[in-house]
Amino acid sequence: MIILDSSYVSPEIVAYAAATNTPVLDNDAARAASGSYEVNLLSETDFAARLNQGARLYTTSENSLGWVLAHATDPDLRRAIALMKDKAALRESLAPLYPDYRFRVVDADDLASINVDELCLPVVLKPAVGFFSVGVHIVATPEDWRRAVAAIATLRENWKSDFAAGVVDNGRFIIEEFIGGDEYAVDAYYDENGEAVVVNILRHEFSSEADVSDRLYYTSPEIIRERLGEFTDYLNRVGERLAIRDFPLHLELRLSDKGIIPIEFNPLRFAGWCTTDLALFAYGIHTYGMYLQNRRPDWDAALKRKDGNIYSLVILDKMTADGARGFDWKKAKANFTEVLSARVLGPEAPVWGFMFTRTPATAREEIDTFIQSDLREYMLT
Repeated sequence: MIILDSSYVSPEIVAYAAATNTPVLDNDAARAASGSYEVNLLSETDFAARLNQGARLYTTSENSLGWVLAHATDPDLRRAIALMKDKAALRESLAPLYPDYRFRVVDADDLASINVDELCLPVVLKPAVGFFSVGVHIVATPEDWRRAVAAIATLRENWKSDFAAGVVDNGRFIIEEFIGGDEYAVDAYYDENGEAVVVNILRHEFSSEADVSDRLYYTSPEIIRERLGEFTDYLNRVGERLAIRDFPLHLELRLSDKGIIPIEFNPLRFAGWCTTDLALFAYGIHTYGMYLQNRRPDWDAALKRKDGNIYSLVILDKMTADGARGFDWKKAKANFTEVLSARVLGPEAPVWGFMFTRTPATAREEIDTFIQSDLREYMLT
């Protein structure tokens, strides 16, 4: 079963739901997204009944978690959602795996009174419950700390209107040790036996160590082959501690000289917006279909004839869009060898849209150049 949310619904998941007759919760977002597709819409009563009979559930956004918690009776499902949404609770649950990892939880109102000289910089400051890099700050100096605290104080009221409390909690923050290394995003699920099944691995690229944006995720056969076993083993260790079954998740992690350090787990969904669909464009894999149908990717077949290519999801943010009346999509597309698909979002969206691209590994510089851009050159004024 699937819950679609109005924040964004990709045409791929609607097409999948229609083709497989997968039950979809009848809500405004589902009706708006269905278009010409014949989607199997179920009333809240029927949908909740199936959920509580043990049907597998996938959501496109954490905005739907409130509905799930209001209707789900399974205590294990409710516990898994609560645990993965609360970064502090999850850190505490996984602490035995990381005896030397430092973190603390503080109330937002107490941030300004913290003596920065007592912190072991650098640290990461972020909401205990968060989404889409909202409110995340890397603090390397006392001045960074003062700027971060001031920014949070200014924006907390906006978060209340922009995000549900279950998506971004502006009342509690976690201060944790900054871990360097490469960042990855992993879409996976736990099957009925609690065994981890990885359905997508993405490398999260940044323009610098201070960058916390979501500009670029990419995958390649090399990444899958190199990290699949390692990340599966790690998720199995986590699963043993958390005792989770029949549950999809999105994990962001750092791979450092200290091993795998989790950044966050996101429950009942894979990579947000349409990011998880990169597996479909790259390898022909419906990630949500793998979970809902209890299947495992045939990675050998999926990676066949894909060597030598990098597949990217580029998020076109509006951080430098003040005064811009639009975005020059033609100019942006010209930077890439092949644009597999482009998604233009409306003016009310927090980003201009998305591009799925293919880049030969020998032309890697086209990715590196684009991620360093502030995108001002593509703004229409």
